[in-house]
Amino acid sequence: MQANDQKGAQGALTLLDQAYEAILKSDFAALPEISARLEHALDSGAARLDEEALRRIRRKADRNAVVLLAAQRGIRSARRRLEEVRSAASGLVTYDRQGKRAAVSEAHQLAQRL
Repeated sequence: MQANDQKGAQGALTLLDQAYEAILKSDFAALPEISARLEHALDSGAARLDEEALRRIRRKADRNAVVLLAAQRGIRSARRRLEEVRSAASGLVTYDRQGKRAAVSEAHQLAQRL
């Protein structure tokens, strides 16, 4: 591999590390720019990279994919929890004898107690 190709591989590895750090910090807004720069770096020099450079790039890309999927699961879980909290705040949900949903508000519950 020539010096220019090594520089391209190192640039791609650096960008993959930047993407990794952005994911860990939940800085998802930085990912489109990093991704565009990475795509440009790979498009301009990937054909000349040797197998070892490609393996290192692949390992880091795989690592990033794992962390990104974990972040996605965490965000999905947080959204579900927020929905549960909102639902609980809007009142109790019960079911009638036919199995149909019936929302019972706190005011209605208080009135029945009195």
